Amino acid sequence: MTVNKTLFALALGAAAAMTMSVSEPAFAYAYPIITKTNTGRIQGFTKQVLGSGRRVEVFLGVPYAAPPVGDLRFAPPKPHAEWKGLRDGSIMPPACRQASGGSEDCLYLNLYRPAGKETTDKMPVLVYVHGGANVRGAASGVDGARLASYSDAVVVTVQHRLGAFGFLNTPQMKSNEAGNLAIFDLKQALRWLRTNVDKFGGNPENITVMGQSSGATNACRLLVDSQARGLFHGAILQSDDCLHDVDTPEESRARSAEFIREVGCESAPDQMKCLRSLPDEKIAAASRKVRIWNPTSATSAVSQIAAGNWNAVPVLLGANANEGRSAGRAFLNADEEQYEAWVRELVGERNAGKVLMRYPSYKYTSKYAIPYVMGDLITDSGMRGLGGCTSLALAHAFVRGRVPSLYVYEFRDTKAPMKNSVEDYEMLASHGAELSYLWPDTGVRQELSSQFTDKQRELAYLMRRYWGRFARMKNPNHKLLPRWENFDKSGTVLVLSPESASSVPVSELEAAHKCSFWNTLPLVMGRGDTLPEKAAPAPEAAPAQGAEAKP
Repeated sequence: MTVNKTLFALALGAAAAMTMSVSEPAFAYAYPIITKTNTGRIQGFTKQVLGSGRRVEVFLGVPYAAPPVGDLRFAPPKPHAEWKGLRDGSIMPPACRQASGGSEDCLYLNLYRPAGKETTDKMPVLVYVHGGANVRGAASGVDGARLASYSDAVVVTVQHRLGAFGFLNTPQMKSNEAGNLAIFDLKQALRWLRTNVDKFGGNPENITVMGQSSGATNACRLLVDSQARGLFHGAILQSDDCLHDVDTPEESRARSAEFIREVGCESAPDQMKCLRSLPDEKIAAASRKVRIWNPTSATSAVSQIAAGNWNAVPVLLGANANEGRSAGRAFLNADEEQYEAWVRELVGERNAGKVLMRYPSYKYTSKYAIPYVMGDLITDSGMRGLGGCTSLALAHAFVRGRVPSLYVYEFRDTKAPMKNSVEDYEMLASHGAELSYLWPDTGVRQELSSQFTDKQRELAYLMRRYWGRFARMKNPNHKLLPRWENFDKSGTVLVLSPESASSVPVSELEAAHKCSFWNTLPLVMGRGDTLPEKAAPAPEAAPAQGAEAKP
C-alpha cells in the first residue's frame, strides 16, 4: 500500500519543522526543571524542538553508574553514590574514552521528555544505544527531542564503555564479565531506568531498547541475557543480524592478549594491577592499534533466539537496501585481479567461481565498477552483519523462537543524503543512511536532513511515527499510517522509500539479495576489510647458455 494523502497532510507540520537552517542554534533554553532520583536531585532545562513551537524537557549527563576508574577500571559497573545539592543537567557528558578523546568517567545517559508532563503520565520509554563498531560514538550524536515530542515518549540516549575499556577479556575476570563489560554497563543503565524513569514521567513497565549497527549488536546480546530479563519490553534492531561482530571466548582472549602485550603488562605478576595503573591515553592508543573489539559469547544470539532461549519481547527490525555500498569506498583502487583474490579469500577456492558468476567484475560500467560490486556482495551475503540475507534470516529465526510480534522493514531511499568523501560515488541506501531520518537535529545529520526533498521529509516523519508507535504499543500501526503487517502472520516486509511505504513478500527481498544462492554456501564470517596482497611477478628465468634473451 502507498503512503496515503491523509498522512502526507499530517506530515506537513513536521516537514515544515525540518526546514531549519543548519546554522540555527542547537538549543533554545527556557526555565529549569528539577527532578529527584534515587541518588539525588538533578536540574534539567526546557528547549524547543528545532524549527517548531514544540517544547521538550532535557536532562543531560545523568549518571547511571559510578565512574569506572581506579579499581573500577575493567570491572563491572557499580551504582553511583548519592550526591548532595542540585546536579546540573544542562551539560552534555563526555564521550567514553576512544581514539579521538573522551573520558573514562562516561557512564551517563541523556533524557528527553515532552514538556509539561506529570510524573504520573507513564509515557513509553525508548532507550537508544549508539553505533560506531563499539570503538567510537557517544550519546551526544543523537538529539532525542523531536522523537520524544512527536511520539509523546521519554527518549533516552545511553553511553557504554568502548574498545578495550568495555570488551577486555583477561584470566582475572569472572567468566560472565570477560569481554562484556559494556553489556554490563547497558544492563546497569536499564536497572537505573527501571528504578528512576517514573520520576521523569516514564513507565518502567514499557521500556524499548533501540540500537543501530553495533548498538543493535549489543541489543542482541541483551535479548539472550537472562540477567536482562524484565528490564525491557521491546526491541528495535537496525542493521544487525545477531550473528556477526561477536567474538568466541578464544578470539576474545587472543585479542586481549595482543592488547596486553601492546601496553607492556604481559609479564606483570598482577596484570590487572598493571592495567589499572596505566594512563588512559596509553590504553586508548593500544586499543586503537588492536582495532576491532566485540562482545564475547560461545554461541550466537540468532541461534539462541531460533531455539527459543531468549527474553521474548515484540521486535521491530530491518536494514538498508544497499548496506555494503559505503564499505566499497575502501576499495576504490582495486582491480579485477584483486577483486577475484578477495572473493577467494572470503569464500574459498571451491566456491569462488560460483560467487564470481553472480557478482562479476563487469556487473557495472562505472569507473567504480569494482567497489560497487564488492558493496553488493557485502550487502547480499550479510558478511558484516549489516543486512541482506542474514538480516532476513534473523526475521525467520524470531518466528521460530516464538516472537510475540515482529515487524520487518527495508529502507530503500537510494538518494538519501549521506556524508561522502568521494563526490561522484553513488552511496544509494548505504549503512547508516536512515539515521538522519530518525535523528535529524544533531551535527552532520542536521546538515543532511536540511537537504531532504518534500517526499524525504514525509518519509522521515512516517518513520518516526512508526518507531514511536512501536515504543508505545509494541505495534507500529495507527489508523492514519499505511498498514505494516506482522511478519509472523504475513511473511511480508515493509519497504520504506520516498515514493511509498509498501508491503512486499519476504521472498521478493530474498530474491533481490540472492538468498537462495547464499544459503547454499557456508556463512561468510570474514569482514574482508583489506585486499589480499598482489603476488609479486615471477623473476625472469636466466636464458640458457648460447640462447638469446627475450626482450
